[in-house]
Amino acid sequence: MSSYLTMRQIASFLLLLALLTAPELSAQRVNSIGVEMPEDAAPPERQRLRFFEMDGTYMEWFKTIYKRSPATNLISEPLVRQDHNYDLVPAAAKSWEATPDGNTWLFHLRSGMQWDDGRPFNAHDYVFTFRRGADPDNAYDFEWHYRIIKNWSDVVGRRLPVDSLGVEAIDDTTLAVHTEQPVPYLPFNLIMSWASPEHAVAKYGEEWSTRAETHISSGPFKVTEWRKNEIIILDANPMYRGSIPPLLDQVIIRVFSQSAVPLMLSAYTADEVDMILLNGQAALGRVKSDPVLRHELHSMVNFVTFYMTMDTYNPPFDDLRVRQAFAHSIDRTALMDSALKDVGVAAYSMLAPGFPGAKPEVFRDLLPYDPDRARQLLAEAGYPDGKGFPQVDIWIRTHDYQATRLPAEAIQAMIAEALNVRVGVRVIERKVFTDGLNNHEVTLALVAYSQDFPDPANLLGLWRSRGRHAWHDDTFERLIHEGNEFMGPPEERYAIYHAAERRLVEDVGGIFLWFPVEHRLWKPDFHSPTLQPNRLGMEVWSNLTWMNGYFRDTDRDAADQPRSRGLWDWLKSALD
Repeated sequence: MSSYLTMRQIASFLLLLALLTAPELSAQRVNSIGVEMPEDAAPPERQRLRFFEMDGTYMEWFKTIYKRSPATNLISEPLVRQDHNYDLVPAAAKSWEATPDGNTWLFHLRSGMQWDDGRPFNAHDYVFTFRRGADPDNAYDFEWHYRIIKNWSDVVGRRLPVDSLGVEAIDDTTLAVHTEQPVPYLPFNLIMSWASPEHAVAKYGEEWSTRAETHISSGPFKVTEWRKNEIIILDANPMYRGSIPPLLDQVIIRVFSQSAVPLMLSAYTADEVDMILLNGQAALGRVKSDPVLRHELHSMVNFVTFYMTMDTYNPPFDDLRVRQAFAHSIDRTALMDSALKDVGVAAYSMLAPGFPGAKPEVFRDLLPYDPDRARQLLAEAGYPDGKGFPQVDIWIRTHDYQATRLPAEAIQAMIAEALNVRVGVRVIERKVFTDGLNNHEVTLALVAYSQDFPDPANLLGLWRSRGRHAWHDDTFERLIHEGNEFMGPPEERYAIYHAAERRLVEDVGGIFLWFPVEHRLWKPDFHSPTLQPNRLGMEVWSNLTWMNGYFRDTDRDAADQPRSRGLWDWLKSALD
Protein backbone atom coordinates (compact mmCIF):
# COMPACT_ATOMS: atom_id res chain seq x y z
CA MET A 1 0.00 0.00 0.00
CA SER A 2 2.76 2.44 0.98
CA SER A 3 4.64 1.60 -2.22
CA TYR A 4 1.51 2.42 -4.25
CA LEU A 5 1.12 5.78 -2.48
CA THR A 6 4.76 6.54 -3.12
CA MET A 7 4.27 5.95 -6.85
CA ARG A 8 1.27 8.27 -6.86
CA GLN A 9 3.22 10.89 -4.95
CA ILE A 10 6.09 10.67 -7.42
CA ALA A 11 3.72 10.87 -10.36
CA SER A 12 1.91 13.83 -8.82
CA PHE A 13 5.20 15.62 -8.24
CA LEU A 14 6.28 15.03 -11.84
CA LEU A 15 2.89 16.17 -13.08
CA LEU A 16 3.23 19.40 -11.11
CA LEU A 17 6.74 19.88 -12.49
CA ALA A 18 5.50 19.30 -16.03
CA LEU A 19 2.70 21.81 -15.54
CA LEU A 20 5.15 24.41 -14.26
CA THR A 21 7.45 23.93 -17.26
CA ALA A 22 4.66 23.43 -19.85
CA PRO A 23 4.78 27.02 -21.17
CA GLU A 24 8.44 26.58 -22.04
CA LEU A 25 7.80 23.24 -23.69
CA SER A 26 4.81 24.45 -25.68
CA ALA A 27 6.61 27.61 -26.72
CA GLN A 28 9.10 25.46 -28.58
CA ARG A 29 6.28 23.80 -30.48
CA VAL A 30 4.85 26.99 -31.96
CA ASN A 31 6.49 29.71 -33.99
CA SER A 32 6.47 33.45 -33.32
CA ILE A 33 2.87 33.90 -34.48
CA GLY A 34 1.49 30.88 -32.63
CA VAL A 35 1.46 28.35 -35.47
CA GLU A 36 2.01 24.81 -34.21
CA MET A 37 5.22 23.36 -35.59
CA PRO A 38 5.76 19.78 -36.80
CA GLU A 39 7.16 17.28 -34.32
CA ASP A 40 10.58 17.25 -35.98
CA ALA A 41 10.95 21.03 -36.30
CA ALA A 42 14.15 22.73 -35.21
CA PRO A 43 13.99 25.43 -32.49
CA PRO A 44 12.38 28.78 -33.43
CA GLU A 45 15.71 30.56 -33.91
CA ARG A 46 16.49 28.15 -36.79
CA GLN A 47 13.26 28.91 -38.67
CA ARG A 48 14.82 31.57 -40.89
CA LEU A 49 15.17 30.91 -44.61
CA ARG A 50 17.91 32.78 -46.52
CA PHE A 51 18.31 33.01 -50.29
CA PHE A 52 19.30 35.32 -53.16
CA GLU A 53 17.04 37.17 -55.61
CA MET A 54 17.46 40.13 -57.93
CA ASP A 55 15.93 43.27 -56.44
CA GLY A 56 13.12 45.33 -57.92
CA THR A 57 11.45 48.70 -57.44
CA TYR A 58 7.92 47.80 -56.32
CA MET A 59 6.39 45.18 -54.03
CA GLU A 60 3.03 45.22 -55.80
CA TRP A 61 1.96 42.74 -58.45
CA PHE A 62 -0.58 44.98 -60.17
CA LYS A 63 1.90 47.83 -60.53
CA THR A 64 4.54 45.98 -62.54
CA ILE A 65 5.89 42.48 -62.96
CA TYR A 66 9.11 43.48 -64.72
CA LYS A 67 10.28 45.86 -61.99
CA ARG A 68 8.80 44.07 -59.01
CA SER A 69 10.53 42.87 -55.89
CA PRO A 70 11.00 39.11 -55.42
CA ALA A 71 9.01 39.27 -52.18
CA THR A 72 5.70 40.15 -53.84
CA ASN A 73 4.16 36.68 -53.77
CA LEU A 74 5.07 36.20 -50.08
CA ILE A 75 3.52 39.38 -48.75
CA SER A 76 0.29 39.54 -50.77
CA GLU A 77 -2.59 37.09 -50.84
CA PRO A 78 -3.98 35.72 -54.13
CA LEU A 79 -7.43 34.25 -54.55
CA VAL A 80 -6.00 30.76 -55.15
CA ARG A 81 -2.64 29.01 -55.23
CA GLN A 82 -1.32 25.86 -56.88
CA ASP A 83 0.45 22.95 -55.24
CA HIS A 84 3.30 20.83 -56.60
CA ASN A 85 0.77 18.69 -58.49
CA TYR A 86 -0.46 21.86 -60.24
CA ASP A 87 -3.81 21.50 -58.54
CA LEU A 88 -5.55 24.59 -57.23
CA VAL A 89 -5.66 25.05 -53.47
CA PRO A 90 -7.48 27.71 -51.43
CA ALA A 91 -5.86 31.02 -50.54
CA ALA A 92 -8.10 34.04 -49.90
CA ALA A 93 -10.90 32.07 -51.54
CA LYS A 94 -11.94 28.93 -49.68
CA SER A 95 -14.03 27.70 -52.64
CA TRP A 96 -15.09 28.74 -56.13
CA GLU A 97 -17.46 27.64 -58.87
CA ALA A 98 -18.79 28.76 -62.24
CA THR A 99 -22.39 29.75 -62.85
CA PRO A 100 -24.42 27.39 -65.09
CA ASP A 101 -23.81 29.51 -68.21
CA GLY A 102 -20.06 29.51 -67.55
CA ASN A 103 -19.82 33.29 -67.90
CA THR A 104 -19.22 34.07 -64.22
CA TRP A 105 -16.92 32.59 -61.62
CA LEU A 106 -17.84 33.07 -57.96
CA PHE A 107 -15.05 33.08 -55.37
CA HIS A 108 -16.13 32.58 -51.76
CA LEU A 109 -13.62 34.30 -49.50
CA ARG A 110 -12.63 33.57 -45.94
CA SER A 111 -14.18 35.79 -43.33
CA GLY A 112 -12.04 37.63 -40.80
CA MET A 113 -9.09 38.31 -43.10
CA GLN A 114 -7.00 41.39 -42.34
CA TRP A 115 -4.24 43.56 -43.72
CA ASP A 116 -1.23 43.62 -41.44
CA ASP A 117 -2.32 47.02 -40.08
CA GLY A 118 -5.52 45.42 -38.76
CA ARG A 119 -7.92 46.74 -41.42
CA PRO A 120 -10.45 44.28 -42.87
CA PHE A 121 -9.40 42.52 -46.07
CA ASN A 122 -12.28 41.30 -48.23
CA ALA A 123 -13.85 41.04 -51.69
CA HIS A 124 -13.92 44.82 -52.14
CA ASP A 125 -10.12 44.83 -52.01
CA TYR A 126 -10.01 42.49 -54.99
CA VAL A 127 -12.37 44.74 -56.93
CA PHE A 128 -9.95 47.61 -56.32
CA THR A 129 -6.99 45.38 -57.24
CA PHE A 130 -8.35 44.31 -60.62
CA ARG A 131 -9.56 47.81 -61.44
CA ARG A 132 -6.08 49.06 -60.64
CA GLY A 133 -4.61 46.51 -63.05
CA ALA A 134 -6.95 47.59 -65.86
CA ASP A 135 -6.74 51.33 -65.20
CA PRO A 136 -4.89 52.85 -68.20
CA ASP A 137 -3.42 55.52 -65.93
CA ASN A 138 -1.61 52.76 -64.05
CA ALA A 139 -0.03 51.52 -67.32
CA TYR A 140 0.32 47.99 -65.98
CA ASP A 141 2.88 46.02 -68.00
CA PHE A 142 1.12 42.64 -67.62
CA GLU A 143 -2.45 43.74 -68.29
CA TRP A 144 -2.84 41.44 -71.30
CA HIS A 145 -2.90 38.40 -68.98
CA TYR A 146 -6.34 39.41 -67.66
CA ARG A 147 -8.12 40.19 -70.93
CA ILE A 148 -10.45 37.23 -70.40
CA ILE A 149 -12.24 39.37 -67.78
CA LYS A 150 -15.28 41.13 -69.19
CA ASN A 151 -14.61 44.68 -70.46
CA TRP A 152 -10.93 44.50 -69.51
CA SER A 153 -9.58 45.47 -72.93
CA ASP A 154 -12.13 48.25 -73.31
CA VAL A 155 -11.16 49.70 -69.94
CA VAL A 156 -7.46 49.54 -70.79
CA GLY A 157 -8.19 51.18 -74.14
CA ARG A 158 -10.23 53.96 -72.45
CA ARG A 159 -13.39 52.93 -74.31
CA LEU A 160 -15.18 52.18 -71.02
CA PRO A 161 -14.78 53.57 -67.50
CA VAL A 162 -12.83 51.61 -64.90
CA ASP A 163 -15.93 50.86 -62.84
CA SER A 164 -17.43 48.90 -65.76
CA LEU A 165 -14.83 46.16 -65.35
CA GLY A 166 -16.39 42.70 -64.97
CA VAL A 167 -15.37 42.19 -61.34
CA GLU A 168 -17.81 42.85 -58.49
CA ALA A 169 -18.14 42.23 -54.77
CA ILE A 170 -21.52 40.58 -54.17
CA ASP A 171 -20.80 41.02 -50.45
CA ASP A 172 -17.68 41.09 -48.27
CA THR A 173 -16.93 37.41 -48.84
CA THR A 174 -18.20 36.82 -52.39
CA LEU A 175 -16.32 37.99 -55.47
CA ALA A 176 -17.82 37.62 -58.95
CA VAL A 177 -15.57 37.63 -62.01
CA HIS A 178 -17.50 37.95 -65.28
CA THR A 179 -16.32 36.90 -68.73
CA GLU A 180 -17.66 37.36 -72.27
CA GLN A 181 -17.85 33.60 -72.82
CA PRO A 182 -17.18 30.48 -70.75
CA VAL A 183 -13.58 30.36 -69.50
CA PRO A 184 -12.96 27.02 -67.74
CA TYR A 185 -9.36 27.91 -66.88
CA LEU A 186 -10.09 31.28 -65.24
CA PRO A 187 -9.24 30.13 -61.68
CA PHE A 188 -5.82 29.03 -62.93
CA ASN A 189 -5.38 32.39 -64.61
CA LEU A 190 -6.08 34.05 -61.26
CA ILE A 191 -3.29 32.27 -59.42
CA MET A 192 -1.66 35.62 -60.12
CA SER A 193 -4.13 37.82 -58.24
CA TRP A 194 -2.05 39.22 -55.37
CA ALA A 195 -4.09 41.97 -53.75
CA SER A 196 -3.28 45.70 -53.51
CA PRO A 197 -4.43 47.78 -50.47
CA GLU A 198 -6.59 50.70 -51.57
CA HIS A 199 -6.01 52.62 -48.34
CA ALA A 200 -2.22 52.45 -48.74
CA VAL A 201 -2.39 53.57 -52.37
CA ALA A 202 -4.66 56.47 -51.35
CA LYS A 203 -2.36 57.54 -48.52
CA TYR A 204 1.09 57.08 -50.05
CA GLY A 205 0.43 57.06 -53.80
CA GLU A 206 2.46 54.97 -56.22
CA GLU A 207 5.38 54.81 -53.79
CA TRP A 208 3.49 52.84 -51.12
CA SER A 209 5.18 49.57 -52.09
CA THR A 210 8.71 50.93 -52.54
CA ARG A 211 9.79 50.86 -48.89
CA ALA A 212 9.16 48.82 -45.78
CA GLU A 213 7.82 51.74 -43.75
CA THR A 214 4.76 52.23 -45.96
CA HIS A 215 4.14 48.69 -47.16
CA ILE A 216 0.93 46.89 -46.15
CA SER A 217 0.76 43.10 -46.35
CA SER A 218 -2.13 40.67 -46.78
CA GLY A 219 0.02 37.57 -47.17
CA PRO A 220 1.79 35.11 -44.89
CA PHE A 221 4.73 37.46 -44.35
CA LYS A 222 5.14 41.20 -43.82
CA VAL A 223 8.02 43.51 -44.73
CA THR A 224 10.11 44.64 -41.78
CA GLU A 225 13.23 45.83 -43.59
CA TRP A 226 14.24 46.63 -47.17
CA ARG A 227 17.65 48.00 -48.04
CA LYS A 228 17.76 48.26 -51.82
CA ASN A 229 20.14 45.87 -53.56
CA GLU A 230 21.20 44.54 -50.17
CA ILE A 231 18.55 42.81 -48.07
CA ILE A 232 14.82 42.26 -47.61
CA ILE A 233 13.63 40.88 -44.28
CA LEU A 234 10.16 39.41 -44.01
CA ASP A 235 8.62 38.34 -40.71
CA ALA A 236 5.71 35.94 -40.29
CA ASN A 237 2.53 38.00 -40.39
CA PRO A 238 0.54 37.66 -37.12
CA MET A 239 -2.56 39.07 -38.87
CA TYR A 240 -2.56 36.39 -41.56
CA ARG A 241 -5.74 34.30 -41.65
CA GLY A 242 -5.09 32.31 -44.80
CA SER A 243 -5.40 28.59 -45.43
CA ILE A 244 -1.75 27.74 -44.81
CA PRO A 245 -0.16 29.87 -42.07
CA PRO A 246 3.63 30.05 -42.38
CA LEU A 247 5.89 27.78 -40.36
CA LEU A 248 8.98 29.91 -40.93
CA ASP A 249 9.50 32.82 -38.56
CA GLN A 250 11.48 34.85 -41.04
CA VAL A 251 12.56 35.02 -44.66
CA ILE A 252 15.80 36.85 -45.44
CA ILE A 253 16.32 37.71 -49.10
CA ARG A 254 19.77 38.87 -50.09
CA VAL A 255 18.85 41.08 -53.02
CA PHE A 256 21.25 42.31 -55.67
CA SER A 257 21.30 44.39 -58.85
CA GLN A 258 21.74 42.98 -62.34
CA SER A 259 25.20 44.54 -62.52
CA ALA A 260 26.41 42.94 -59.27
CA VAL A 261 25.44 39.27 -59.27
CA PRO A 262 26.87 37.57 -56.15
CA LEU A 263 28.90 34.37 -56.02
CA MET A 264 25.97 32.23 -55.00
CA LEU A 265 27.64 28.86 -54.80
CA SER A 266 30.41 30.26 -52.60
CA ALA A 267 27.80 31.81 -50.30
CA TYR A 268 25.93 28.52 -50.09
CA THR A 269 29.01 26.50 -49.18
CA ALA A 270 29.89 29.15 -46.56
CA ASP A 271 26.42 28.66 -45.02
CA GLU A 272 25.43 32.25 -45.75
CA VAL A 273 22.25 31.16 -47.56
CA ASP A 274 20.05 28.06 -47.39
CA MET A 275 19.16 27.65 -51.04
CA ILE A 276 20.40 28.83 -54.42
CA LEU A 277 19.61 28.49 -58.10
CA LEU A 278 22.66 27.18 -59.95
CA ASN A 279 23.70 29.13 -63.02
CA GLY A 280 25.75 27.52 -65.76
CA GLN A 281 27.25 24.16 -66.56
CA ALA A 282 30.54 24.92 -64.77
CA ALA A 283 28.84 25.42 -61.40
CA LEU A 284 26.74 22.32 -61.98
CA GLY A 285 29.84 20.29 -62.73
CA ARG A 286 31.47 21.45 -59.51
CA VAL A 287 28.41 20.44 -57.50
CA LYS A 288 28.12 17.02 -59.12
CA SER A 289 31.75 16.26 -58.32
CA ASP A 290 31.44 17.31 -54.68
CA PRO A 291 30.70 14.36 -52.33
CA VAL A 292 28.47 16.52 -50.11
CA LEU A 293 26.86 19.01 -52.47
CA ARG A 294 25.74 16.42 -54.99
CA HIS A 295 23.32 15.05 -52.40
CA GLU A 296 21.79 18.51 -51.96
CA LEU A 297 21.19 19.00 -55.69
CA HIS A 298 17.63 19.02 -57.02
CA SER A 299 16.86 19.18 -60.74
CA MET A 300 13.54 19.94 -62.36
CA VAL A 301 12.24 20.63 -65.86
CA ASN A 302 11.02 24.17 -66.26
CA PHE A 303 7.79 24.94 -68.08
CA VAL A 304 9.69 27.03 -70.61
CA THR A 305 9.80 25.99 -74.25
CA PHE A 306 12.65 26.95 -76.59
CA TYR A 307 11.67 26.65 -80.23
CA MET A 308 12.24 28.06 -83.71
CA THR A 309 9.45 30.08 -85.28
CA MET A 310 9.24 30.76 -89.02
CA ASP A 311 7.37 33.13 -91.28
CA THR A 312 5.05 30.62 -92.94
CA TYR A 313 3.25 33.34 -94.88
CA ASN A 314 6.21 34.02 -97.18
CA PRO A 315 8.94 32.04 -98.97
CA PRO A 316 10.84 29.94 -98.22
CA PHE A 317 8.96 28.75 -95.12
CA ASP A 318 5.49 28.99 -96.65
CA ASP A 319 6.31 25.56 -98.11
CA LEU A 320 5.59 22.79 -95.61
CA ARG A 321 8.37 20.68 -97.11
CA VAL A 322 10.96 23.34 -96.26
CA ARG A 323 9.73 23.49 -92.68
CA GLN A 324 9.83 19.71 -92.44
CA ALA A 325 13.34 19.65 -93.92
CA PHE A 326 14.62 22.07 -91.28
CA ALA A 327 12.93 20.05 -88.54
CA HIS A 328 14.46 16.75 -89.73
CA SER A 329 17.93 18.33 -89.91
CA ILE A 330 18.19 19.01 -86.16
CA ASP A 331 19.72 16.32 -83.97
CA ARG A 332 18.24 17.03 -80.55
CA THR A 333 20.16 14.19 -78.91
CA ALA A 334 23.46 15.69 -80.02
CA LEU A 335 22.26 19.11 -78.90
CA MET A 336 21.47 17.82 -75.40
CA ASP A 337 24.87 16.09 -75.23
CA SER A 338 26.82 19.21 -76.18
CA ALA A 339 25.57 22.79 -75.97
CA LEU A 340 22.76 21.86 -73.57
CA LYS A 341 24.42 19.09 -71.59
CA ASP A 342 22.68 18.75 -68.20
CA VAL A 343 20.74 21.98 -68.68
CA GLY A 344 18.08 20.92 -71.19
CA VAL A 345 15.86 18.03 -72.23
CA ALA A 346 14.73 17.54 -75.80
CA ALA A 347 11.39 19.04 -76.83
CA TYR A 348 9.25 17.65 -79.63
CA SER A 349 6.13 19.69 -78.85
CA MET A 350 5.06 22.80 -76.93
CA LEU A 351 4.02 21.26 -73.61
CA ALA A 352 6.79 20.02 -71.32
CA PRO A 353 6.78 16.73 -69.40
CA GLY A 354 4.64 17.10 -66.29
CA PHE A 355 2.63 20.04 -67.61
CA PRO A 356 -1.13 19.46 -67.13
CA GLY A 357 -2.52 17.69 -70.17
CA ALA A 358 0.91 17.10 -71.73
CA LYS A 359 1.78 13.91 -73.61
CA PRO A 360 5.19 14.79 -75.07
CA GLU A 361 6.19 11.19 -75.70
CA VAL A 362 3.67 10.75 -78.54
CA PHE A 363 5.29 13.50 -80.60
CA ARG A 364 8.83 12.19 -80.45
CA ASP A 365 8.67 10.27 -83.74
CA LEU A 366 6.67 12.76 -85.83
CA LEU A 367 9.69 14.81 -86.97
CA PRO A 368 12.79 12.86 -85.88
CA TYR A 369 16.35 13.64 -86.86
CA ASP A 370 16.66 12.27 -90.40
CA PRO A 371 19.13 14.16 -92.63
CA ASP A 372 18.41 11.97 -95.68
CA ARG A 373 14.70 12.73 -95.46
CA ALA A 374 15.52 16.39 -94.85
CA ARG A 375 17.58 16.62 -98.07
CA GLN A 376 14.85 14.84 -100.04
CA LEU A 377 12.15 17.24 -98.82
CA LEU A 378 14.28 20.29 -99.57
CA ALA A 379 14.92 19.01 -103.08
CA GLU A 380 11.20 18.42 -103.61
CA ALA A 381 10.62 22.02 -102.54
CA GLY A 382 12.95 23.22 -105.32
CA TYR A 383 16.27 23.51 -103.49
CA PRO A 384 18.32 20.40 -104.41
CA ASP A 385 21.45 20.21 -102.27
CA GLY A 386 20.47 23.62 -100.89
CA LYS A 387 20.96 25.36 -104.25
CA GLY A 388 19.03 28.60 -104.64
CA PHE A 389 17.97 28.74 -101.00
CA PRO A 390 17.76 32.37 -99.90
CA GLN A 391 19.96 33.82 -97.17
CA VAL A 392 18.22 33.65 -93.79
CA ASP A 393 19.38 34.37 -90.26
CA ILE A 394 18.33 32.85 -86.96
CA TRP A 395 17.39 35.78 -84.75
CA ILE A 396 18.10 35.50 -81.03
CA ARG A 397 17.26 38.10 -78.39
CA THR A 398 19.87 40.02 -76.42
CA HIS A 399 18.40 38.99 -73.07
CA ASP A 400 18.33 35.31 -74.15
CA TYR A 401 21.88 35.46 -75.46
CA GLN A 402 23.50 33.35 -72.75
CA ALA A 403 20.86 30.63 -73.08
CA THR A 404 20.56 30.58 -76.88
CA ARG A 405 23.92 31.46 -78.47
CA LEU A 406 25.57 28.05 -78.25
CA PRO A 407 22.43 26.09 -79.20
CA ALA A 408 21.80 28.47 -82.12
CA GLU A 409 25.32 27.97 -83.40
CA ALA A 410 24.98 24.20 -83.04
CA ILE A 411 21.70 24.26 -84.98
CA GLN A 412 23.34 26.48 -87.59
CA ALA A 413 26.01 23.80 -88.10
CA MET A 414 23.44 20.98 -88.23
CA ILE A 415 21.42 22.73 -90.94
CA ALA A 416 24.56 23.38 -92.96
CA GLU A 417 25.66 19.75 -92.72
CA ALA A 418 22.27 18.20 -93.47
CA LEU A 419 20.94 20.64 -96.08
CA ASN A 420 24.00 22.49 -97.37
CA VAL A 421 22.17 25.68 -96.41
CA ARG A 422 24.10 28.49 -94.77
CA VAL A 423 22.07 30.33 -92.16
CA GLY A 424 23.40 33.13 -90.01
CA VAL A 425 22.92 33.86 -86.31
CA ARG A 426 22.03 37.44 -85.39
CA VAL A 427 21.68 38.90 -81.90
CA ILE A 428 18.82 41.40 -81.95
CA GLU A 429 17.95 44.05 -79.36
CA ARG A 430 14.92 43.04 -77.34
CA LYS A 431 12.45 45.70 -78.52
CA VAL A 432 13.40 45.31 -82.18
CA PHE A 433 13.05 41.55 -81.84
CA THR A 434 9.67 41.75 -80.07
CA ASP A 435 8.25 44.27 -82.52
CA GLY A 436 9.42 42.20 -85.47
CA LEU A 437 7.90 39.05 -84.02
CA ASN A 438 4.56 40.67 -83.22
CA ASN A 439 4.40 42.28 -86.67
CA HIS A 440 5.26 38.96 -88.37
CA GLU A 441 8.40 40.44 -89.90
CA VAL A 442 10.88 37.80 -88.69
CA THR A 443 11.81 35.03 -91.13
CA LEU A 444 13.43 32.68 -88.63
CA ALA A 445 14.00 33.03 -84.89
CA LEU A 446 14.97 31.00 -81.85
CA VAL A 447 12.80 32.11 -78.97
CA ALA A 448 11.48 30.94 -75.61
CA TYR A 449 8.14 31.19 -73.88
CA SER A 450 7.45 30.51 -70.21
CA GLN A 451 4.06 29.42 -68.93
CA ASP A 452 1.94 32.05 -67.21
CA PHE A 453 -0.48 29.56 -65.65
CA PRO A 454 -0.60 25.74 -65.71
CA ASP A 455 -3.19 25.09 -68.38
CA PRO A 456 -2.79 24.18 -72.08
CA ALA A 457 -4.89 27.23 -72.97
CA ASN A 458 -1.90 29.36 -72.04
CA LEU A 459 0.96 27.76 -73.97
CA LEU A 460 -1.05 26.52 -76.95
CA GLY A 461 -3.11 29.70 -77.15
CA LEU A 462 0.15 31.47 -77.94
CA TRP A 463 -0.02 29.89 -81.41
CA ARG A 464 -3.37 31.34 -82.44
CA SER A 465 -2.99 33.42 -85.58
CA ARG A 466 -3.78 36.66 -83.79
CA GLY A 467 -0.60 36.19 -81.74
CA ARG A 468 3.09 36.63 -82.39
CA HIS A 469 3.66 33.74 -84.81
CA ALA A 470 3.31 34.01 -88.59
CA TRP A 471 1.41 30.74 -88.82
CA HIS A 472 -2.26 29.88 -89.25
CA ASP A 473 -4.17 26.62 -89.38
CA ASP A 474 -7.97 26.44 -89.41
CA THR A 475 -8.13 23.08 -87.62
CA PHE A 476 -5.83 24.31 -84.86
CA GLU A 477 -7.87 27.49 -84.41
CA ARG A 478 -11.11 25.53 -84.15
CA LEU A 479 -9.73 23.10 -81.60
CA ILE A 480 -8.22 25.81 -79.41
CA HIS A 481 -11.49 27.74 -79.45
CA GLU A 482 -13.37 24.57 -78.50
CA GLY A 483 -10.99 23.74 -75.67
CA ASN A 484 -11.01 27.28 -74.32
CA GLU A 485 -14.78 27.18 -73.78
CA PHE A 486 -15.29 23.52 -72.83
CA MET A 487 -16.66 23.43 -69.27
CA GLY A 488 -16.73 19.63 -68.98
CA PRO A 489 -14.26 17.25 -67.32
CA PRO A 490 -10.62 18.41 -67.53
CA GLU A 491 -9.41 15.17 -69.15
CA GLU A 492 -11.87 15.62 -72.03
CA ARG A 493 -10.73 19.20 -72.40
CA TYR A 494 -7.08 18.13 -72.40
CA ALA A 495 -7.86 15.69 -75.23
CA ILE A 496 -9.07 18.60 -77.36
CA TYR A 497 -5.84 20.48 -76.72
CA HIS A 498 -3.81 17.37 -77.47
CA ALA A 499 -5.40 17.19 -80.92
CA ALA A 500 -4.57 20.87 -81.43
CA GLU A 501 -0.96 20.33 -80.37
CA ARG A 502 -0.63 17.44 -82.80
CA ARG A 503 -1.82 19.69 -85.61
CA LEU A 504 0.74 22.33 -84.58
CA VAL A 505 3.58 19.79 -84.72
CA GLU A 506 2.46 18.09 -87.95
CA ASP A 507 2.16 21.39 -89.81
CA VAL A 508 5.49 22.54 -88.34
CA GLY A 509 4.09 25.77 -86.98
CA GLY A 510 7.31 25.77 -84.98
CA ILE A 511 10.31 23.51 -84.45
CA PHE A 512 10.41 22.60 -80.78
CA LEU A 513 13.92 22.16 -79.41
CA TRP A 514 14.33 21.93 -75.64
CA PHE A 515 12.94 22.54 -72.18
CA PRO A 516 15.49 23.99 -69.73
CA VAL A 517 16.40 22.05 -66.61
CA GLU A 518 16.62 24.10 -63.44
CA HIS A 519 19.12 23.05 -60.78
CA ARG A 520 18.75 24.12 -57.16
CA LEU A 521 20.63 23.46 -53.97
CA TRP A 522 18.94 23.57 -50.61
CA LYS A 523 20.07 22.54 -47.18
CA PRO A 524 19.16 18.97 -46.24
CA ASP A 525 17.44 20.07 -43.05
CA PHE A 526 14.96 22.24 -44.97
CA HIS A 527 11.76 20.30 -45.54
CA SER A 528 8.45 20.93 -47.26
CA PRO A 529 5.76 18.54 -48.52
CA THR A 530 5.79 20.46 -51.79
CA LEU A 531 9.51 19.79 -52.26
CA GLN A 532 8.79 16.06 -52.44
CA PRO A 533 8.21 14.44 -55.85
CA ASN A 534 4.67 15.03 -57.09
CA ARG A 535 2.23 12.37 -58.24
CA LEU A 536 4.16 12.03 -61.53
CA GLY A 537 7.37 11.46 -59.60
CA MET A 538 8.78 14.85 -60.60
CA GLU A 539 10.39 17.48 -58.40
CA VAL A 540 8.85 20.90 -58.96
CA TRP A 541 8.94 24.30 -57.28
CA SER A 542 5.79 25.67 -55.66
CA ASN A 543 5.05 28.94 -53.89
CA LEU A 544 3.49 26.84 -51.12
CA THR A 545 7.03 25.95 -50.07
CA TRP A 546 7.34 29.33 -48.39
CA MET A 547 4.35 28.53 -46.17
CA ASN A 548 4.65 24.81 -45.42
CA GLY A 549 8.44 24.68 -45.43
CA TYR A 550 10.47 24.53 -42.22
CA PHE A 551 13.84 23.43 -40.85
CA ARG A 552 14.05 20.05 -39.21
CA ASP A 553 15.95 19.38 -36.01
CA THR A 554 18.98 17.42 -37.17
CA ASP A 555 20.19 16.77 -33.61
CA ARG A 556 17.45 14.32 -32.85
CA ASP A 557 15.35 11.70 -34.54
CA ALA A 558 11.73 12.66 -34.05
CA ALA A 559 10.55 9.13 -34.67
CA ASP A 560 12.76 7.56 -32.01
CA GLN A 561 12.69 10.44 -29.52
CA PRO A 562 9.16 11.79 -29.23
CA ARG A 563 8.64 15.15 -27.58
CA SER A 564 7.14 15.68 -24.12
CA ARG A 565 3.83 14.09 -25.05
CA GLY A 566 5.35 10.73 -23.99
CA LEU A 567 5.77 12.09 -20.45
CA TRP A 568 2.13 13.16 -20.36
CA ASP A 569 1.07 9.69 -21.45
CA TRP A 570 3.18 8.07 -18.70
CA LEU A 571 1.83 10.40 -16.02
CA LYS A 572 -1.72 9.70 -17.09
CA SER A 573 -1.19 5.93 -16.90
CA ALA A 574 0.53 6.20 -13.49
CA LEU A 575 -2.36 8.16 -12.02
CA ASP A 576 -5.13 6.04 -13.53
